[in-house]
Amino acid sequence: MNYLEKMYITLSESLGIYTVDQLYELFTKRHHSMPITRHRAAIMQSRVFFFCVVFAVIVPTWSVVDLLFLPGDLWSELLSIRLLSAAAFALLAWQSRKEPDLKRARLLLAGMLAVTPLFYVVSDHWINAYELNGTELVVAELYALLPFVMVAGLTLFPLTLVEFLAYAIPMLLVAVFTAIPETNSEIPQAVSTIWLFILILGVALFSSLSQLRYMLSQASHASYDVLTGMLTRRAGIEMLDLQFRLAMMSEGSLSILYFDLDNFKAVNDTYGHEAGDAVLKFASEQICMAVRKGDSVIRWGGEEFIVILPTADPDEANDVITRIMRVGLGSRPDGAPVTASIGVAEAQADAINDWKSMVELADHRMYTAKTNGRARSIGVSGEPLLWLGEEETELV
Repeated sequence: MNYLEKMYITLSESLGIYTVDQLYELFTKRHHSMPITRHRAAIMQSRVFFFCVVFAVIVPTWSVVDLLFLPGDLWSELLSIRLLSAAAFALLAWQSRKEPDLKRARLLLAGMLAVTPLFYVVSDHWINAYELNGTELVVAELYALLPFVMVAGLTLFPLTLVEFLAYAIPMLLVAVFTAIPETNSEIPQAVSTIWLFILILGVALFSSLSQLRYMLSQASHASYDVLTGMLTRRAGIEMLDLQFRLAMMSEGSLSILYFDLDNFKAVNDTYGHEAGDAVLKFASEQICMAVRKGDSVIRWGGEEFIVILPTADPDEANDVITRIMRVGLGSRPDGAPVTASIGVAEAQADAINDWKSMVELADHRMYTAKTNGRARSIGVSGEPLLWLGEEETELV
């Protein structure tokens, strides 16, 4: 038991896993953030594109070798399947240049992985129909390496365990099916072939999970602010761009809240930056706790935050603001409550054409709220939502 526990610890550390959440992230994408999902989709599609372009060229070109060493009838049969495979790879390469999307990336990878095993099954059937000798047999045996080439290709894709198994199991079944021995003398070779295939699958699995873990680690550092745990401005811009385009395509609502903590500079000047960081961290935790599950919170800069509210119209945006005001943002070192000036913009009601204009409008309304007395929100209607305290708000 102790030996198995040590093995698990060693394997976990080799993959950079130190918490249960990190382990769970390697099993499924459910807890992956949208920026990470998009980044992973972009990587998968770019690598599918590269491999499909290479195979679209190599597969038909290899027919020259077949022409030199294989019988003419067999060559013509193999040429037909080579041309079809090359066309399939070219189509996949073309589709992989579209906007990164994880569903699309998965389907493209599945298509790429499916072409070669199908090519192998058909070509193996045709090759077995001929009596080959010498060099002909050597060239024909090269076709048996095709499944190993594709499973080795899985090492280059950052996949979750569920995704990897979805790709690997059908490939393993093809390998087992084609390796079934017809005579007792072929059993050792069949067993060694399947064993080698499983071994390569294990290496590919470790490589895929290692890439995914590294990507998650790097994305976490790059996408999330260390102090507040919110999205960084760079990651937030990607999220804003994505959510705005989705709202425009669906003609749905999209609101953003632009927060600026009131008189925050005075906290740093009077009590020091450590006290200011404590106030900032607690306020950000309160905002994150009060927003909806599908909302995104960005540290836009200093004491400024942006909250993205997908599908939220102006009234729903006010509901979120009211909830934040009631929860409160904590207290200053002198005991006074922390408040914020908030500007609200909504894509449809404000007839905005791009996310930058949306941020500028929300920023302008936040500035209006600040010049009109702070501790309030200015929305689409122009009426202020006042910050009366931790227990109540009032619409005037």
